[in-house]
Amino acid sequence: MHMASAIKRTSSSSIAEFIRTRRWFRSKTRSIEKAEIQDVIAIDGGTQVLIVRLDYSEGDCDHYVVTDTGANSGEPVEALDNADFRGQLLNAFLTGAQYRGQSGELSFARTTALHGSVDGRKLPSSVSRAEQSNTSIIFGEQFILKLFRKIEPGTNPDVEIGAYLTEQGFKHTPAVLGTIEYRAQNDAVYSAGILQEFVQNQGDAWKYTLESLSNFFDAAAGEGFAPILPNQHPLERTQTEPPETIRSFIGDYLRSAALLGQRTAEMHVALSKGSGNPDFEPEAFTTEAGDQLHQEMLSQADIAFETLRRKQATLPGVSATAADKVLRLENRVTERFSALRDQKLTSARIRIHSDYHLGQVLWTGDDFKIIDFEGEPARPLHERRTKWLAMRDVAGMLRSFQYAAYAGLLARSDRKENLEGWAETWNAWVGAEFLKVYLRAAKGEVFLPGNAAEQRIVLDAFLLHKALYELAYEMNNRPDWVRIPLKGILSLVV
Repeated sequence: MHMASAIKRTSSSSIAEFIRTRRWFRSKTRSIEKAEIQDVIAIDGGTQVLIVRLDYSEGDCDHYVVTDTGANSGEPVEALDNADFRGQLLNAFLTGAQYRGQSGELSFARTTALHGSVDGRKLPSSVSRAEQSNTSIIFGEQFILKLFRKIEPGTNPDVEIGAYLTEQGFKHTPAVLGTIEYRAQNDAVYSAGILQEFVQNQGDAWKYTLESLSNFFDAAAGEGFAPILPNQHPLERTQTEPPETIRSFIGDYLRSAALLGQRTAEMHVALSKGSGNPDFEPEAFTTEAGDQLHQEMLSQADIAFETLRRKQATLPGVSATAADKVLRLENRVTERFSALRDQKLTSARIRIHSDYHLGQVLWTGDDFKIIDFEGEPARPLHERRTKWLAMRDVAGMLRSFQYAAYAGLLARSDRKENLEGWAETWNAWVGAEFLKVYLRAAKGEVFLPGNAAEQRIVLDAFLLHKALYELAYEMNNRPDWVRIPLKGILSLVV
């Protein structure tokens, strides 16, 4: 047990300014009214971990973890910039170190998946630039430590689901090797970090997809307009095969989409086993669950349509036309959610990824590794630990395919009307391949709706729900991209 020895000299005002300017600070649109350093945990010399409470001029408070090596100067300095400190954090997992603070305790623990011993100070390490809401440290391409910055009482789903999948022997997510917990004076326990195996990769699946799309558009650019797509639902398209020309243009990515469908189903199978753990045992989709989900989707629809009405006049021509069509279909959109409340669904609720898209998957060059089970950062922890219908993940990936198709199109300098048709073609057939293999691999499992009609009800609801969320986001942040969710909504309700 390491006891606190550092003197708390960093001021509350300087720590508030420090947090406000960090990439991992999640509430950039809120005004910090007060910062209170609630605990100081000395790690080594002048290096310390601070537990900081932030109160805002509106809304609930937040708690943040700050690693600071500037105690003696009175101004916070990021301790993770120091290689020796990074190495000490890795060693703390190996030794099961516990650090006593002024009011709480920071504990490191290793799992049975962490074998052998290594000196963290002798491994090269670096802070990843890819992380936004947390901070990740890579150690010699052997380990990756994710430090959670915003913490809440309870177990972070990234820790919980990652550890469960590791115990289940699921090979398509990085193994969890260790955890960090902070226990406050009131005995509340917070997940503060997770140590995982480092996966050699060629980037995330978003990057890989955009590279493949570039080749696809190159091939399609000389072909004129894309063939007219049959007016088919995504589930109907799984019963047919793409024309040979389209198959050749898409190339190897069709096999990749199929593999991703397989891995997604395998993830859901592993998460549905339960294995005696009540947090993972499947649960029936009750009338109460249906009512709750129905209300959540209606609330998202209200937000999206109100945002669209308020800002419609700012949209350019094509997007303005699509927005007008969507607004006239508001009742039809919300009617699609009613079946979740009115029809008894046979599929069980399970733990899922719940923020599933191409950016949450690593491409190794021949396979996929699924990462980041933390859930949507904006949701409170108890909601991110909720059991859902697995089709929510499926819908998230299908929406991500459409985003990739249009992101690839918007990145080209030779954008033409005919290429937009090809983007829709790519999205339709890639999504169908993913969905077809997913349904085949998940057939008979408790989380899969038992018939095509039920599958359509659930998939449509989650596709619309996701597209409505995207609509509100793009109207507020990237109006040039708003046509993507608008097209997604119209494809389902027209």
